[in-house]
Amino acid sequence: MAFVWEKCFTFACDMKRTVLIISYWSVALILLAIVLSSAGYTFADALFLASSLLPVAVLFRFLSAQVRFTSRWHGIRDICFLILFILTTAFLAIHLAHTIILALHRQWIETDMVVSPILLNPVFLLGMLLLITVGDYFVGIMIEQRLPQAEEPITFTSDRQPVTLQRQDILYVESCDTETWVHATEGRSYRNKRPISAWANLLGKDFLRIHRSYLVSISACQGCEGENVVLGDLHLPISRKYKTEVQEVLS
Repeated sequence: MAFVWEKCFTFACDMKRTVLIISYWSVALILLAIVLSSAGYTFADALFLASSLLPVAVLFRFLSAQVRFTSRWHGIRDICFLILFILTTAFLAIHLAHTIILALHRQWIETDMVVSPILLNPVFLLGMLLLITVGDYFVGIMIEQRLPQAEEPITFTSDRQPVTLQRQDILYVESCDTETWVHATEGRSYRNKRPISAWANLLGKDFLRIHRSYLVSISACQGCEGENVVLGDLHLPISRKYKTEVQEVLS
């Protein structure tokens, strides 16, 4: 029964998240249409033009999350390429939508296909897309705080048998030459072939690399003693490479 209630609660949270996201993008669409209608378009035509820009805004939101400042030059270069790509895509979307509007009104023979100057202004376009993207970002944060998404359990193979563990049950991962050991609560340990670097990517920010051979759960750590991280009765070594980060996280 508890499992059923948990599934129902998760489903309800997912539905609320979906409704909030759809509501945000619907409001963004209407507000953008109102702005475009001030350029002389009817509200129906402005709504159609706005809808042509929404996929560009979604693309902007996705690609901006992929920008990584591994160095200042790389970050600036990626941002410049992103802006050029988004503006080009937006101009193409607008011209296509404008052509469809004229065709629907059967004005393409008598009327010059002139797009409103405001839609050809790159600062206006980038500003509108940036506002929508930033709004979506903060809505996502608000949703995550109020409706946290349940984390999926970790599934892997150990000694040819499938194993499923909740993330909070994993205490630390240990690399031993060609194999890796996953140590969990209640004294459970599982051997597998997945490299510790792959485990670090899979487990994410809730786990901390303290040594080339150890990846530990931050919530399970009880602090540092000398050159070791304390997990209950265990003292796991901290290597010089990770010492600064470990001290910042666990201090």
